[in-house]
Amino acid sequence: MENKKYEKGISMTFPLELTEIKMKHIAKDNRYLCPYEVKELQRAIEDACDHMEYDGSLMYDAYPDKVSVELLASRIAKKSKCKRQSEISNRFYQVLIQTMLCNEMSYRRERRSCHKRNMGKPCDYR
Repeated sequence: MENKKYEKGISMTFPLELTEIKMKHIAKDNRYLCPYEVKELQRAIEDACDHMEYDGSLMYDAYPDKVSVELLASRIAKKSKCKRQSEISNRFYQVLIQTMLCNEMSYRRERRSCHKRNMGKPCDYR
């Protein structure tokens, strides 16, 4: 085999797909900045949302019921065991979980609507 050198001005470049993948993962992986307790809560919230991934669920209602969302958040709060529960007021803990739950629900709603709109075309939703 011959060992060829590239002419001046011609350089090898990476495919655009590789750089796009990195940017998508960066947005998704910024969760490493969160404290450990919040990561545990995020897993519990994602599990709860996984159970609601069907047509007609609370998550995909046009106007989700606030009371149902609060009940779901309180169930998640009761199931999760925070080591620093004594330091955190229960109301603040409940509000944190409800905010994270609404965020996850809106993310999944957007992902689903984007998928339905584009029917398989790539979509940047996170």
